[in-house]
Amino acid sequence: MTPTFQSQSSFDPSYSLLGRAFRYGIGDRLRGEALYIVAVTGLALVLLMTHYLGWALLQPVFTDHPSWQLLFWAGQLASAVIWGVVGLVGLRPGVTVSCTSSTVKLHQGGRTYTVPYDGLDRVVPISATTYHRHYRRYAATKIFVSRVPDELLLLRTPDGPVVVGLPDADDRAALKRHLETAPMDTAETAVSTA
Repeated sequence: MTPTFQSQSSFDPSYSLLGRAFRYGIGDRLRGEALYIVAVTGLALVLLMTHYLGWALLQPVFTDHPSWQLLFWAGQLASAVIWGVVGLVGLRPGVTVSCTSSTVKLHQGGRTYTVPYDGLDRVVPISATTYHRHYRRYAATKIFVSRVPDELLLLRTPDGPVVVGLPDADDRAALKRHLETAPMDTAETAVSTA
């Protein structure tokens, strides 16, 4: 039986409609996140300025037609809700780690990455601080994290580092143990069938 480990999806504003549009449109994870932050902040400032400017310019109209104030405030509230839904509400997909007899398959949302056991150089636990300060910023890092736990697993491969985040400490320990012993199991199976 092949072990499978999963983590649940988590709230992440960068996976909102606007964040995903930047990420997929640009094709670069780091640049997409940076442009998303600039865009969502810029839209918030534009929205705020149009609210103040609209109130300042329409004040004389509202004194003549007090019932129109309700329409104005409803429009302001609707624009803020639309900004929040489009720019701030997002779920980062959960991570599924499936171990077969010769590979470990990582899946998150529409992304899948397969690492053969003989392609693993090392499996190292790293802290969340190390992940945020170094590996998250490294463009060659393949990241499979939904919720960021206190400790993550770093898989060293010839193609670059792969970070796997499983929130359950028992799952992390079991996956680490499996990945460290799996190449030996594969070699023993190859010898016994020959």
